[in-house]
Amino acid sequence: MFILILGLGRTGQNLAEIAIKSGHQVAGTTRKANHELTQLGVIPIIWSSADGTHALPDADRVICAFPPTDHYPVQLASLFSRYTTTPIIQISSTGVFGKNEGVVNEKTTPLANDPRSNLLLEAEKEVLKQSNGHIVRAAGLYDEKNHPIQFIAGKNNIKNPNGSINLVHRRDLAEILFELLQEEEIPQITHAVHPDHPKREKYYKEKAKEFNLAEPHFENLDGIDKVVTSQLQRSWRDL
Repeated sequence: MFILILGLGRTGQNLAEIAIKSGHQVAGTTRKANHELTQLGVIPIIWSSADGTHALPDADRVICAFPPTDHYPVQLASLFSRYTTTPIIQISSTGVFGKNEGVVNEKTTPLANDPRSNLLLEAEKEVLKQSNGHIVRAAGLYDEKNHPIQFIAGKNNIKNPNGSINLVHRRDLAEILFELLQEEEIPQITHAVHPDHPKREKYYKEKAKEFNLAEPHFENLDGIDKVVTSQLQRSWRDL
């Protein structure tokens, strides 16, 4: 199988590594030459989302992993004009559920609450118009080196102490994407989110100790609680 990954950030590189080790050919787009990608076995393509789609190679599967721009929905529409039958997976975000409360799943209608989530939601609508369009909504990303606690360590008055955590390990996300790429019938919408949802204050204070960082301090007011669930049944890495 020839896999084209549009955007070789950390998620794209993790996916490329898994696919190559499994015997597949992988091409990926990058803004500048990267010797490490060549060493990994990726066929590098110098490209940005503003370049259009005419020069992109044919592929058996396409993954959209490039960062959204103000023209993201239009860029995706152009991509479907280029690949009319090839399955295309757009990596979206559970952030599209900004205004939703309670338990949400793949069948829940998203209620966006800010410009970025509205942009992602418009892009999703463009993808879902297409018979070969598929969406993977990723929860907040973490791994052993990069974790959300690093952004809030030592800060005060952090909101929503009793809200639920919705996270996914970067490697789990890459594995999920690869599993979907191999399916004959890819689900239209898939959530990539860990099934455990500890409360924010307790979880982040524990993580601050684990990373040897200053403890964050939360306000006393409760906020919206949201639990994003996934239809996937798999082994997940520890939160």
